[in-house]
Order: sequence, then structure tokens, then C-alpha cells
Amino acid sequence: MNLALEDNELQIELDSPAANIVGFEHAPSSPDDHAALDKAVATLEDGDTLFRFNADAGCRMETVTVTSEMLDVEHDNHDGHGHDESEEPDHQGAPAHQGEHEHDHAGETHSDIEAAYHFECDAPDKLTRLTIEVFEAFAGMEEIKVQYVIERKQGAAELTAKDHIVRF
Repeated sequence: MNLALEDNELQIELDSPAANIVGFEHAPSSPDDHAALDKAVATLEDGDTLFRFNADAGCRMETVTVTSEMLDVEHDNHDGHGHDESEEPDHQGAPAHQGEHEHDHAGETHSDIEAAYHFECDAPDKLTRLTIEVFEAFAGMEEIKVQYVIERKQGAAELTAKDHIVRF
């Protein structure tokens, strides 16, 4: 994870193997896979819950972007979902398409999930601490390596579920 603060803008980039976040790295192929991916994306998009700054810094999330090859595949798979049954013949090609994904899985396809956050801080000079709640949200996450540049300070930290606070 990378953190950079410039003026009152704080950027956070989180990049993780999909297995840590959704429990698998293959293209989503079942309703459970799609549900797990949708839930993970919704959780990742809630940056104000995942990243808690000391209150006097006044930081709040402005934007977030979540990307992954898995999301492209999921979007393709969901294109036909939710339509009325008169369109059902469009789904007849699905088993062949699923076979393609099984082949990818057999070929040890590994996917990452990336999330980019933009926070605005009212008092960036008062930013002293960041509590990372990613471990609480994603049980598969065991360790996060953080690199940061905050004003004129830079540093690194290795976080775990028991030690998940970065002090600047």
C-alpha cells in the first residue's frame, strides 16, 4: 500500500492478490463468486470505514476507484443477467464461456484487485495516525506493507491484524 500527502490531498493505493480479498483469483464463475466479488468491491469503496485518520486532521474520502481483471470478466458475465426470460436463449452459450474460465484457472491465472483513494484533509499538518481496518474487512489479508510520504517525512511499516496503525 502506498500513501502520499501533498498539500491537503492524500492518495492511498491498495494492491492485493484477489485471493486475500475475495478468496479466489480465478474469474468469477458461480453466483457465489459474483456475490463475493460484489461484496468486496462495495467494502473497498467504503474508504472512510477502511481508513480512519486521527480526527483533528479532518480527512474525508472524496473519490475511490476499484479495478481488477476480475471486474472486467464479471461485467461481461453480468451483461445478460437481470433480463426477462424472453431473452433466456442468449444464455445458452454460457457453458462454453465458463469452460474458458476453467482453462484460465487450470493455467494458474492470478488476479489482483487495486483500489485508489483520494482523501481531502482540512488540517494535513495534524495528520499523525492512520488506522487501517482492511484486516477486519478481509479475513484473507494477513500483512500489508505500507510506504508513505507525508509532507517531508517518509517511511514504511508492516501491518498485521494485531498491529494495524501507521504513525507518522
